[in-house]
Amino acid sequence: MKRLLLVLSLSLLGWAQPAHHGGSHHDFKDVPRWVEAFEEKSRDAWQKPVEVVEYLGLQPGQVVADLGAASGYFSRPLARAVGPNGWVFAVEVEAGFFPPLHQLAAKAGVHNIATVLASFDDPHLPDASIDVVFICDTLHHIEGRPAYYARLKQALKPNGRIVVVDFFPDRDIPVGPKKSERLSVEQVTRELQAAGLRVSQNLTLLPYQYILVGER
Repeated sequence: MKRLLLVLSLSLLGWAQPAHHGGSHHDFKDVPRWVEAFEEKSRDAWQKPVEVVEYLGLQPGQVVADLGAASGYFSRPLARAVGPNGWVFAVEVEAGFFPPLHQLAAKAGVHNIATVLASFDDPHLPDASIDVVFICDTLHHIEGRPAYYARLKQALKPNGRIVVVDFFPDRDIPVGPKKSERLSVEQVTRELQAAGLRVSQNLTLLPYQYILVGER
């Protein structure tokens, strides 16, 4: 019952908010084009979704918020990792991604994903509800990050984590945003520490990206 109430409260919070595009470097209105790009099979070779999710060490029954979920590329393996008694909340500012996200999840036999419509300044997640906030290829889109981290931290359970996966800014790589739009390991580490989180890092699992984990 508590899990059902959490799903209902997230849905009500999310769908009550308008989409807001003031902080994005891209226009994601052409949803079919972006879904095709995000789901491109060649992405698996460098994004390594299975290895990344294994690295997180998720437990059955946990609740994960996939921030900037888009087509649900990571939402699906995250949902498998937490099992049928866990939940993944696919958080997006572009509601157009929700129909293909649910279609792809259903095709993959994944049924424990709920969508949350957020804004760029608020993920609209209930307090103390989330074990892991997962942010892949998305943090550089968020302006006013100190205030945003505070909201994310408020949504975490007592031992919750914020996980950031993003592109190295000092490497010439064939994917990702322009160098000028990327955030360095040092910058994100400082930001997470300023939010009161203890930070660990993995700089070797992925060829183009770093993983930072901020723990309460």
